[in-house]
Amino acid sequence: MAEKTRNSSIELLRIICICGIIFMHTIAYGGNELAEYNRYLLIFVNCFTNLGVTCFMLISGYFGVRFQLEKLIKLDLMIIFYSLIHIAIRLLLGVPTGKMDVLCAIFPILSNQYWYMTAYFIIVILSKYINQIPEKLSMAAFRKLLFVLLFIFSVVPTFLHFDILGSEGKNVVHMVTIYLIGRYIRLYDERSYDNRRIALLLLGNILVVCILEMAMYTVIGYYSMFYRDCSIFTVCSAILLFTLFRNMRFENKIINRLAGSVLAVYVFSFGFQRLVYQMIPLEEYAFSPMLFPLIFVFAPCVVVGCIVIDQLRQLAFGKLESRLAGYLAQLLHRMLDTGVRGGMVITEKVLKFIMKG
Repeated sequence: MAEKTRNSSIELLRIICICGIIFMHTIAYGGNELAEYNRYLLIFVNCFTNLGVTCFMLISGYFGVRFQLEKLIKLDLMIIFYSLIHIAIRLLLGVPTGKMDVLCAIFPILSNQYWYMTAYFIIVILSKYINQIPEKLSMAAFRKLLFVLLFIFSVVPTFLHFDILGSEGKNVVHMVTIYLIGRYIRLYDERSYDNRRIALLLLGNILVVCILEMAMYTVIGYYSMFYRDCSIFTVCSAILLFTLFRNMRFENKIINRLAGSVLAVYVFSFGFQRLVYQMIPLEEYAFSPMLFPLIFVFAPCVVVGCIVIDQLRQLAFGKLESRLAGYLAQLLHRMLDTGVRGGMVITEKVLKFIMKG
């Protein structure tokens, strides 16, 4: 069962991670064509910032998740809210928007509009069964399972560049692996570590990735798997970063409050970035030394703007959202119960029909 109270250092890590994610996404607004020095800066920055979603899932695994339909529906309502606002922004800015875009905004989880959110929903829905893996296996067997999963889905893509699932780690299978690592840390590794040594290992790991990635780009002219989500280096860096913050313990209500908007920032940033781009058109600076200084302005504007808007949303619609989620949960429970009973009856009739004699 998930813990009811969480140490603010972990909540601070969530905020830092979403800042890194937004910073990384912001670089894309510089366009595909960049000056050579900006490409090397892109590699350097991405090696530091592409840890966010892995850390998010490690945190979920560490605390554990369990299926609560009402909470899941409330989260879905938030995602739909911002997805529809994103559609409105696209229409306002004259961005071509078709019927399928609107349909995906109404069903963002089913349409995989935000891959991490879709993976998270699947893990929560299946959490009753996923959580039984560490509960039923011995520590040694659980550890072997994790090694096998990491070898197939992280080590192979990192060094052979064959990503079996073809999504560079942006999928539910890889996220289940990361979730299980979080569970393993919680169950079998409550030791305290020297933060200075952890920080040194983390920095060293990231610098190795930077060197490998830059060397690969210099030789072959395109990016590799070294800093992607499925990279074993990314997994190790995320574990080290999580351990660093897990070792610190403090309470701060402001940090806890702001951390509650992290997922909203992740979802709404895709729309809000379009608005900020109107004021800071990064693509015009693709071949300028000003590109990255402007990104350092652009990204914080997106994070702060999204947090402010989400805090206002919670104040204005929080209670209504909770009531609607409760009503929809009850309705869905009744529909599921009816559907399961109906499915069982149909299955039994079909089996009787196809059985001999």
